Amino acid sequence: MTVLLNFLQDGVQFPKMYWKSRGSDLAFAGYGAGQGVETHSPLTFGGQSFSPQSCKGVWSSFPASLFFSPLTLKKQLWDPIKLPFCFPKLLSRKDSPTFEQWWMMVSDALKKIENDQLKKVVLARQTTLIFDGKVDPIQVLRMLNPLGKEASLFLLQLDADTAFLGATPEKLFHRQGRKIVSEALAGTKDQHENWTFKESSEVEAVQVFLHEKFIKCCRDIEWHPPEQKSFGNLNHLYQSMQGQLKADVSDQELFLHLHPTPALGGLPKETAIPYLEASEPFSRGWYGGPFGMVSPEETDMAVAIRSALIRGREMHLFAGAGIVKGSQPQKEWEELDRKIAHYLRFMHE
Repeated sequence: MTVLLNFLQDGVQFPKMYWKSRGSDLAFAGYGAGQGVETHSPLTFGGQSFSPQSCKGVWSSFPASLFFSPLTLKKQLWDPIKLPFCFPKLLSRKDSPTFEQWWMMVSDALKKIENDQLKKVVLARQTTLIFDGKVDPIQVLRMLNPLGKEASLFLLQLDADTAFLGATPEKLFHRQGRKIVSEALAGTKDQHENWTFKESSEVEAVQVFLHEKFIKCCRDIEWHPPEQKSFGNLNHLYQSMQGQLKADVSDQELFLHLHPTPALGGLPKETAIPYLEASEPFSRGWYGGPFGMVSPEETDMAVAIRSALIRGREMHLFAGAGIVKGSQPQKEWEELDRKIAHYLRFMHE
């Protein structure tokens, strides 16, 4: 791990990338954008924005989609060791929406749910941290490294000052040959709370959505038993499903079918996505979009949550909460805080 990050730190070309999939022992790091023939590698890395209209404001330097084969690529076995890291001093924090705005947003969403206009919608928050010096994305990766056992670690660095990175527990899909695995991951509790009907409703919405999409593009569909997944100090409800892709279904079609799931958007999709884009006072950019590795033999895509956008002295943290019948604004706000707690906690160590 240290070797890969030092290699990435020393690289002088952009863009830079890092990828370590949840459940895999391999990590990849590379820089410089080439094509497959030029790099002698069939592997491409990258991702795309939450929606085609998402790259505004602080995201204006990001394209809607970027996948590239690094001109220089290294891989090694991932080591879960806690790595030393260094941060500048934190000066300020600002939440968008504010708590008062959040209360009104959640209350409005609950009215839409009560009136059967929505079944679920995932509202998000942007937390902006300002430091007294530039934030080094590689130092943030060092900070996140211990989370790689239960999360996918990722980085896309566009230039010396701009990067998107994170440690996400959620996968969009994993394709090995023609076998595809996806998962319903929703509902959040800390380790001392019990599951309620509210969290079950959240994950059920994702299960129904995935089943409908899998029927269109797969055969031999199987659901695995539900279980609980841990991520740091949080637990999530989790259930995976698998199938065999039909002969004419490509990776690009899978993106179109599966993204965004109700774990990041809502139901019905055609109503929820425009609603949250009109309601949220910021642009999501690449938060909640697909990120990962693509090749002819294998494609492994995570959902880019528990993520941060770095711009010079700024770090923008993003977190969302699923709003369903029974949601309470105060508790959902506290859930948002728990989802960014690993960033804030590490900074004070």
